[in-house]
Amino acid sequence: MEELIRDKRKKIIARLVSELARENMDLYYTDSMTVSSLVVEKIAQKKLPKQDYDLVKDFSARDIQILLSYNSSCC
Repeated sequence: MEELIRDKRKKIIARLVSELARENMDLYYTDSMTVSSLVVEKIAQKKLPKQDYDLVKDFSARDIQILLSYNSSCC
């Protein structure tokens, strides 16, 4: 069950990062803490479906930064 929730959270965060990347082509060159802060701002706008919002509403920028670093396909 916990693995399923973790996977859902990863997908939600990845989707938000993709949205941010479409809005700002320079996002690729932005440091991870700034990207994470932008994701937190997106979450705070409460435009996510309730179920998705409930899964990520308590994430801090640092939580998201760590999650993004584990999802990296780099190296």
